[in-house]
Amino acid sequence: MMTPEHQQLATLVYIHAMEKQIEEVKSKYEKRIEYLVGANNELMNELEHWEKEIITVSKESVDEYYGEGGVNDGDGIGYDTGQ
Repeated sequence: MMTPEHQQLATLVYIHAMEKQIEEVKSKYEKRIEYLVGANNELMNELEHWEKEIITVSKESVDEYYGEGGVNDGDGIGYDTGQ
């Protein structure tokens, strides 16, 4: 049977080992999370770029089709294309 001092020492060694293991797992997942957040930010920037590109191309297509300055189809409501 263990003495109380040996039991206390064994408990402290166990706690220290568990804290070390927890820190290793935490570090691993923090690195993974940082990587995923960075990848997500890159994808968001790419998405925003292409959304702006689509809006620009769409606007240019409207301007080419209707001419700059908007559309008036005779119903009294003018539609502004943003120019």
